[in-house]
Amino acid sequence: MEETTTFEMPKKRPTFLTVICILSFIMGIYTVGTNAMQFFTFEKNYPTQMEKLEQTMSTLEEAGIDSGFSYNQVENGMIILEKTSQNFPTIIGISLLLTLLSLLGAFMMFKLKKNGFYIYTFANLFALLVPLALIDFSATMFMTAISGIFTIAFIIMYAVNLKHMK
Repeated sequence: MEETTTFEMPKKRPTFLTVICILSFIMGIYTVGTNAMQFFTFEKNYPTQMEKLEQTMSTLEEAGIDSGFSYNQVENGMIILEKTSQNFPTIIGISLLLTLLSLLGAFMMFKLKKNGFYIYTFANLFALLVPLALIDFSATMFMTAISGIFTIAFIIMYAVNLKHMK
């Protein structure tokens, strides 16, 4: 009697999934680098950044601009900088942890593991909440909304590829 052996070909990763994983790797590594740079330079740069924002605020007020988008963005920048200085170690620590989780999730999806999607989604959605909770809700709302658009877009793009993962 003849025995037949069947070989299962490994699943091929779709090109689109490869591209979004690589984009996620690039953004994750950039974020880790940015966090590391901030960790070592924030205390030194904080007074200079605050001074620049105060000068911009006074320039706007001298020009008679005491409301509107530009004025609000400078005002929010001052609030964000001040609150960040108060919670700096916590913000950097949580951001680094969530970025590493996001990278882990993207790597798992690159290896076609479905659990990576859930890790990636959790890390990125939670990362949107950190500035709202630890800095200031109203001051960070605009930036969080912009970030949220990209976060949701990537989650949707990964979700479309779930059928290729196991």
